[in-house]
Amino acid sequence: MGVDVCYTNHAEADFDDMDTLLTLLAAAGVNFVITVPGADDVMLGYQSLSYHDALYIRNVLGLRCAPEFEAWLIAQGMAEQSGRIWGVELGESGLRELVGSVQ
Repeated sequence: MGVDVCYTNHAEADFDDMDTLLTLLAAAGVNFVITVPGADDVMLGYQSLSYHDALYIRNVLGLRCAPEFEAWLIAQGMAEQSGRIWGVELGESGLRELVGSVQ
């Protein structure tokens, strides 16, 4: 099942709400989330998830891409053989650093 985690600009919501919802959905087993460049869908006028949000949640929860997509990423040189996307370093220390910069 897939979902678009989003809100319109007049709603009482923010990116913290979207991060929480993304985490809950991923932990519950959602297998597809819609993402847009920069998290801003200018055509429809709402905020959505960005590409890095999907990378973040897969890394934090230890999830993998669909096998066909993962094989394509590896063939394109965008991912390691383990499926990890190149340049995404949000292990435990990176996560602490990210959370610390927000607080």
